[in-house]
Amino acid sequence: MSKAQNQDPRLEWPKLSLPACDADVVERDGQWLIRCAVRSKWIKLEPEEWVRQHIVAALATAGWPLSRMVLEFPVRFGQVEGRIDIACFDRWGRVVMAVEVKAPQVHLNQSVADQVARYDLALKCSWLMISNGLQNAVWRRDENGVCRPFRGWPV
Repeated sequence: MSKAQNQDPRLEWPKLSLPACDADVVERDGQWLIRCAVRSKWIKLEPEEWVRQHIVAALATAGWPLSRMVLEFPVRFGQVEGRIDIACFDRWGRVVMAVEVKAPQVHLNQSVADQVARYDLALKCSWLMISNGLQNAVWRRDENGVCRPFRGWPV
């Protein structure tokens, strides 16, 4: 393999607008891996996973326990099936936040917001979030059950 293939791929990715993440990253047998804080295993380092681990770290810093996070959580509403990139649970086992993560080069648009909204049809989360690591959009469900844009980080 050439040296370029062994180069850390993060060098070519944009700097994220999220707090620094101290996840372990290694190169093994020509493949770059990141240690997942939630799954406690090595995962292939790709742009979306890089963003996901930054969001996990930021949520943990904001007070969301790692022990109440599940990545790639399956959800079904009618005929719609999908996987929530990051699901955060309350102490009673209910999903209270659904986060849809995209790679930095994926623009956050109505389609991405619709994706997390479809999951919310089944879950009725208190918090919804989408992020590509460069931009974040957060919604909070009010006392009347209506999701409204929220400025800031979910706490």
